[in-house]
Amino acid sequence: MREMRTIALVDHTKKYRPPAGVLEAIAEALTIQVQRDFAPAWGVEGAQFTVGGRGDKIHFFDSAREAEEFGWHVTDDRGLPYAHVFAAASISHGNGWTDGAEAVSVTASHEALEMLADPRAHEFCFDGERRLWAREVCDPVQSRAYKIRTEDKLVPVSDFVLPAYFNAWSAGPYDHLRLLDEPFSIDSGRHAVFQRTSGEHEKFGRGFGVAFDDAMPEWQRALKLRGWGRTYWRLALNP
Repeated sequence: MREMRTIALVDHTKKYRPPAGVLEAIAEALTIQVQRDFAPAWGVEGAQFTVGGRGDKIHFFDSAREAEEFGWHVTDDRGLPYAHVFAAASISHGNGWTDGAEAVSVTASHEALEMLADPRAHEFCFDGERRLWAREVCDPVQSRAYKIRTEDKLVPVSDFVLPAYFNAWSAGPYDHLRLLDEPFSIDSGRHAVFQRTSGEHEKFGRGFGVAFDDAMPEWQRALKLRGWGRTYWRLALNP
């Protein structure tokens, strides 16, 4: 029997160290979320999350080159996925490792799910209206979270869209928390990358742009269009 995929959480923080037992609780919550909620919904391989050890990696750092970056994921030159999560982005905005709407655990969940759904961050889906939307499973509902009970605590994790979200003719539901009313839509304060079609959307490059919900703060909009993040690279590599 094939062993279950392992994803290891690796802590490199110095200033914003997680309290004792928190990384273990996040690993347990992500294992539950992926095996119970995400993998069955998306038909992808499940995963066991550990603190340290072998497997794909989610690295935790204090901050990124861009100080307000929350996290991103890519693949290395061997095609193996990995992610970086930055604690300062959450903590400097009044959140904690497992507290607040933008807790570090929510970012870790976001990156973990998108590593599983589209590890190379290069897939797009047709919306039936001459637009291709990036297959980001958390971005459209990024401000929403739900809590998973572990042995020691409640850990918030990210909402995510379902396969029906990327099907213009589907009746839904469109996300795990049943908040979106239609496919290819954006929750309050969120964003999505799709092929440029009109002057109503922010643009980057020749062919693709970003649609932001009106409630998304300006600092987050600017952050998405700077280097290192997943949004930036999707746009830069698909001109």
